[in-house]
Amino acid sequence: MPTNEISASLLAELEQELGATRKFLERVPEERLSWRVHEKSMTVEQLALHIAQIPEGVLRFSEPDESPVPDMSGERPQPTSLSEVLDTLNQSAAYVRQSLPSIDDQRMRETFRVTHGGNVAMSLPRAAFLRSVMLNHWYHHRGQLGVYIRLLGVSVPSSYGPSGDEMPSFAS
Repeated sequence: MPTNEISASLLAELEQELGATRKFLERVPEERLSWRVHEKSMTVEQLALHIAQIPEGVLRFSEPDESPVPDMSGERPQPTSLSEVLDTLNQSAAYVRQSLPSIDDQRMRETFRVTHGGNVAMSLPRAAFLRSVMLNHWYHHRGQLGVYIRLLGVSVPSSYGPSGDEMPSFAS
């Protein structure tokens, strides 16, 4: 009988991190959506939308046995409101909740490949890809967003421990 322990573990981690991610996204100031830290950087709202899209986008990307490197040369979408970003996060989480549990451990251990021009650019077990890109990549960008909102003068939420602005809920 197939087991889904790997999917369950990844989903539990996503659920644990979803609250912190939502807190960071909710702090993005609506009146500063087009602000960017540097001309080569995403706007704060492009970064927020990217964070909201990561879980669903990465899971969809990893569903076949092989996917081409995404084209990242175009301009990123600029959302028009913070509610659009939060709605996207809700949709993304709902997709992962629905789809991830259906991937059994055998499928999670199978090799997933990312290709570019007919060559294999990355090859690793699907579970390792999801942990690295769906989760670790997500945390990386959440940390970036913390810097953005700090530079905008907004209080940075706690995540794993205190931020310079607040204590975690477990410490109050």
